[in-house]
Amino acid sequence: MDAPTVSSPNYEHLLYEVDSDHICWLTLNRPEKINAMNNRLLAELRQGLLRADKDDDVRVVVIRGSGKGFCAGHDLVEDANEVFTSIYHYRTHFFEQFDTFTTPWQITKPVIASVHKVAIGKGFELSLFCDITIVTSDTKMGYNEFRYGILGHCMFLPWIVNMKTAKDIMLTGGEVTAHRAKEIGLITEVVEPDQLHEATLKKARLMAAIPPDIQRIHKMYLNRVYEMQGLKNATAYYLELVAIAGHQTVPEYTELMETIKKDGLRVALDKAQKRYKDLE
Repeated sequence: MDAPTVSSPNYEHLLYEVDSDHICWLTLNRPEKINAMNNRLLAELRQGLLRADKDDDVRVVVIRGSGKGFCAGHDLVEDANEVFTSIYHYRTHFFEQFDTFTTPWQITKPVIASVHKVAIGKGFELSLFCDITIVTSDTKMGYNEFRYGILGHCMFLPWIVNMKTAKDIMLTGGEVTAHRAKEIGLITEVVEPDQLHEATLKKARLMAAIPPDIQRIHKMYLNRVYEMQGLKNATAYYLELVAIAGHQTVPEYTELMETIKKDGLRVALDKAQKRYKDLE
């Protein structure tokens, strides 16, 4: 394979690469934050995906993370410093962010999530609404932010697993191992850490070999199947609940944000985690 062409106009936290196999590699590039998603990264990811969708040279898109993990979720430090003047201000922000965040689902070309080590919160959700998800065996996934009073964002989970499993994951905030995620249908494939790139490349090459128009028709059809079953209405309902709860936060979330501002993220998370000691 030829060396990829790298082009990142105005991207601060994203690498955009297109190789000779017609694969676009989008790399989340905030390694110092384990690729935690701030507003800039979310916007750049959307820009990169839309760019790839319009590029006739691209047939498949891969989203991956640089550094120690795929994505540690939402940038809580940025979140702690955001100010919303009303519930309507918060609701507008949240709906716009949802639209930005779900761009992998919206574009017509297939998207692969190539996940290593960490996929928590928004990182977990990003992996769920990509079309294919390949995960290393040492990856931890899930919604542990629920334990800190933080709400989810893109509630695709109930559309992927059965009801009891969805409730177990959401109502405990527990982590899911890669092999367990494969068993319950959250991901497509589990590989050893040193095999992630080759496994991703193999899958992407296969998908790129199929006529592009056929791929687009089938992705659009499969997405519509779930949307007609109620996915769009259900996620819109969740967003309305989040708009209310996000503006009138629970005490645990308020305490977490105050501790982040005062003592930093690590101290805040350690303090919040103490209430769950010896419960698992």
